[in-house]
Amino acid sequence: MKSGELIALYAFGSVGRGQQDELSDLDLLAVVKNGSGKVPESAIVSRIPDAFRQLNPSISWYGGDRLREMFRNGELFAWHLHRETFPLYDPESFLAKLGTPAAYQDAVADTRSFQKVLKGIPSQIAANEHNTVYEAGLIYVCLRNIAMAASWSLCEFPDFTRYSAFQLSGIRPCPISRDEFHLTMTCRMAGQRGTAPPAGVRRSFVSGVYRRLDPWVEALCATLERR
Repeated sequence: MKSGELIALYAFGSVGRGQQDELSDLDLLAVVKNGSGKVPESAIVSRIPDAFRQLNPSISWYGGDRLREMFRNGELFAWHLHRETFPLYDPESFLAKLGTPAAYQDAVADTRSFQKVLKGIPSQIAANEHNTVYEAGLIYVCLRNIAMAASWSLCEFPDFTRYSAFQLSGIRPCPISRDEFHLTMTCRMAGQRGTAPPAGVRRSFVSGVYRRLDPWVEALCATLERR
């Protein structure tokens, strides 16, 4: 089977911001030539600096044309890459040549999309209590993506940090505590990394977090729609 052709490799996320900690993955963007497929992961890992090798690599694969399209469309991930990347292999300055993405226009659609996923959580827990840890992790995914999208309008700059939900302005504070948010985050990480889930995450915890978040997210979406 023919191997792909690597155009560029970047670290982004907390490493791109220089804010990595013991909870961080090493988020990697692998840009490949269109139609060539992925390169062997060993070729990616070999380019990781020693300083980051203790972090769990999480690779996102994109063809060059798809990234160009994302920048033209002003997609939120394009802004994430524009603001927070660290080149590990970039012989042709690929992202720099794409310039600044177009303005992000999809905050309302994106927040409503993740709100819909969030609203499905109670029924999933009711159907099977064994879903509890997974659904707790899904709260983290939904809340973080909702907050990142909303930050385009409610913050001075788009906020892609882990705790963006607690840094929005123009709306009442997030109704769950950072400790509760941290529990949902560790549930998500347990699912991704295959580690043991945190103790004490039961149906009542997830239901209680959801009941407080649901009206807050609705108010947040309504605020974005009025802007």
